[in-house]
Amino acid sequence: MDPPSAERDEDHEMEMQPIVPRGTADPDGRKISRPNNWMMPSSSRGRGRMATAVAHGESIMAMADSDVKKKKMLLVFLGILMVALVGMVAVKGDAVELEKIVEEGEIEVAHHDDTAATTVVEEAAAATSSSSTPAVHTIDLDGYLPKSMVTASDYVLPGTENAPPLSAAKGRPYYPIINHFQNRNPTGFYAKKWGYFDLEDPDPKWKGKMRPQPDFAAVPNRDVKSTDFPDGAWQKDKEYMTRFLEEAKKLVNRTIEAVYGEWGVGIPQDGSVELTDEFMVNREAFYKWPKPSEQSLDGMTRRFIHHIMTGDSFKLVLGGHSAAAGHGAGFNASYVHQAGLVLEPVFAHLGVEFRSYNFAQGGMGTFQQALAGMDLRGKDADMLIWDSSMTEKSPPLTNFFYRQGLLAGNRAPFLYSGGGADPSAFEAIGASVGGYGALGYSPITTSEEQAKTLPWAARYDKCGPGGAAALCDSQKYDGKCWVEREDFTPAVEQDDLFGGQAKWHPGPKVHRARGRALALSVLFMLQHALDKWEELGTESGHPVAEEHWHVTDFYNGIKEKAPTVDGCYPGWKIGNTRRGLRETNQTDGRRLDLEGEWPSRLCNIPMQGRSLWGPRNNPMESSLLSILKPNAFGDIDPNIGGSPAYMKGPDYFPPDRAAPWSTPPEPEVNPWEIAGSRRLLDNANASNAQQINSGNFLSSIEKENLPSAEEEAIARGTVNATALRILAEDPDAIVPGLGIDVKWGHSGVCDGTTHGWCERTKDVKCLYSAAQDNRGMVCFNPLSGWVVFDVKNVKHGFIGARIEAWHGSGEIETTKGWKEVNNGGSGNYKKEGLERHLLQKAQQERDARYVEEMTNRIEEDMLLDDFSRRRLGGGQSCGASGDYIFEFAINGKIVASWDKDAFCAHYTRTGYNMDLVKLLDDEGVTGDFELAMRMSPAHSNQNSYMCITHLYWS
Repeated sequence: MDPPSAERDEDHEMEMQPIVPRGTADPDGRKISRPNNWMMPSSSRGRGRMATAVAHGESIMAMADSDVKKKKMLLVFLGILMVALVGMVAVKGDAVELEKIVEEGEIEVAHHDDTAATTVVEEAAAATSSSSTPAVHTIDLDGYLPKSMVTASDYVLPGTENAPPLSAAKGRPYYPIINHFQNRNPTGFYAKKWGYFDLEDPDPKWKGKMRPQPDFAAVPNRDVKSTDFPDGAWQKDKEYMTRFLEEAKKLVNRTIEAVYGEWGVGIPQDGSVELTDEFMVNREAFYKWPKPSEQSLDGMTRRFIHHIMTGDSFKLVLGGHSAAAGHGAGFNASYVHQAGLVLEPVFAHLGVEFRSYNFAQGGMGTFQQALAGMDLRGKDADMLIWDSSMTEKSPPLTNFFYRQGLLAGNRAPFLYSGGGADPSAFEAIGASVGGYGALGYSPITTSEEQAKTLPWAARYDKCGPGGAAALCDSQKYDGKCWVEREDFTPAVEQDDLFGGQAKWHPGPKVHRARGRALALSVLFMLQHALDKWEELGTESGHPVAEEHWHVTDFYNGIKEKAPTVDGCYPGWKIGNTRRGLRETNQTDGRRLDLEGEWPSRLCNIPMQGRSLWGPRNNPMESSLLSILKPNAFGDIDPNIGGSPAYMKGPDYFPPDRAAPWSTPPEPEVNPWEIAGSRRLLDNANASNAQQINSGNFLSSIEKENLPSAEEEAIARGTVNATALRILAEDPDAIVPGLGIDVKWGHSGVCDGTTHGWCERTKDVKCLYSAAQDNRGMVCFNPLSGWVVFDVKNVKHGFIGARIEAWHGSGEIETTKGWKEVNNGGSGNYKKEGLERHLLQKAQQERDARYVEEMTNRIEEDMLLDDFSRRRLGGGQSCGASGDYIFEFAINGKIVASWDKDAFCAHYTRTGYNMDLVKLLDDEGVTGDFELAMRMSPAHSNQNSYMCITHLYWS
């Protein structure tokens, strides 16, 4: 994962690299590493024993269980051996060249103006020049490096094939993790003091070569048989597995110690810290792991072994409100990404592609996402976190969030508790559940001068009483909106601080501490799994028996039982307005006594959905546009020729420059570097950065000669003559209209990860916040024609939508100047030359205005996140712009024509700003459906319009 402000980037020449779909680049040779359990010896003899064990990456728990005399003899021998080895290799450390990891680049280090005379970290750094410097062992990586880049999804929206790099339509390419060697960095700054992942293939036959692997993609969940591993596969090589697990244990051990070291209580490999009584007391108080039950640990052990053996991905997913999204602190500073920052390089060494995902949305809860099952959050979640206590006080909604995570995904994720969420009921059906706890110790800051003597991460974390307490308050938000770079200057002056700063939004230091606790909980579970794997291998050899690592039956067994768990919502009456909340429009025709409900049966069936709200997983594939039916000219979006936001690339390439408030300077403890990270690479795209969107600029001659969209469609061969004739002859015919308006939201890759590159354009006022919150929609008015969706794989007879009918009067840019539906059957497709250019320019200006309006609306909603201030809020009205007729049809047949009163009677509030319309509810109906909706042109105010943001089905 990229650091929160200094993005790691191995793909800085991505536009020149071959890109292959993720599915066709199946990683080979993935492996695992083992962490340690921590016991705190109280005697001085125990402390020395622990320091030696940590220095050699041994398990403290295992050590405590072994014979005392044997341990003493072993430690004496290891000490003698280490002294002998150091004398042989100490002089070689400076002579080894830096390895090429994926591409060459420069390390960027954040610089601080303040320097401490003596700090815990600086004292430890001084020890790196002592005689305890470990050997530096390099290997030839050429045979281990990936040859091409991949993207998270191979989906391409028709018409976007030529989208620019890093646009939403193109995605962000990256180099995949394909083995255990490609990210070795034995000569990095921290390797001397903390050690590094020092694995080399023990078989000379395979050195520098990828070992053979079975076809994991050929079976569900990559559950190949043990007999499918070919000769030479590392999973069945005893010597390789022994060496791998040894290095894996050291890796996890080292990473745990690095997190402890951020707050001054970690023990580096060179053993350079003094284990005083105070040190030991603080260390023991630092973190208390809330160990899950044996059942939950067994489930995670199975998952870890499986993912490492098969090279599967590992995904940590969060849904929540604005505080969880990182508003006020910065998206990359949010705690789920602060955990991922530490964990990603650990898993990379084990051959596993790790990603943390933050799908939290300001001013909202999680229900709008959960109703889409896992389509918006990713079907391959391994760990799921709910954090929306400010906006969702209802336990049934939390229950729905978890159960859809189990029912609707490909996996059965570990369910994290915390923040008022309690998934413990799901443990009864075999699910893995648990908490991640909190850090319990941080050095106290008493003054600005004294803060300089503290470890970097601990400065202003906790302050003393009296006047000193104000120091922490003054440093709560320390992120800035921009770090200067040589290749790009924003067009607008950058704000001083990130937006969204409020008393209920924690700052970066709180997110960092919480994220590290989350990371430690994962590392301790990984440690347990590695211990178990080693034990199983010793007992029965490698590969270990399938019963210990296959996951298909494990996942399916939990999914099948999920409906038996109590606690989901009981259903909402159609037309419900949420009791106890002040209605802001009492004249909208709502009725609470209408028969029918937003059904509770949705609790027990896997939901599906599409949206234009973000962030969301695989933004193009999960968008409403992916299910919109093309119009008569072959376009899904009639404005696609005008370079809409999803076709817009950034104005500068990643990575961001290192920021002093988020990246510790050397020699301060940096856990993601210590974990064995890739180097921070410089931006090699500087010369091309300003030309990314050059296609948007036309000369005066080009503007005058701009062909019509109709001519372009004819040249492409995408014109549907039959549909075009019907449009001209019958304005009521149920065919896709030409006047819909796609309000996409943020440009760029807004996929919930720090690997995304979201809304990085010159007019943004706070580029460094990296905010991914956005609310897109598909809008239509009486002149737009029908909005038609292809809804496939309906298995349980349900379709519903979140529709905004409360925008009031206003024009849709697409239909500006029209007098009849679809502009007489030609839409804007006949406009050419300067007329077309001006239309496209107006649409681009509209997109910019909408992003500003959308951002303001999100910020207004976040002001209501304090539940004591919340009223019914946005979306409360079902029509403020006069009368209208809303119609919808299924498979070409109109199902309902609702006037405003009838629509209001079907407009159902399930939560704050969550207004839903049920369109199909018949358990006996299955199959693929064409769903169409419109505002009737004959009976509707021409200035009224509606927008759909989410479509749900099952």
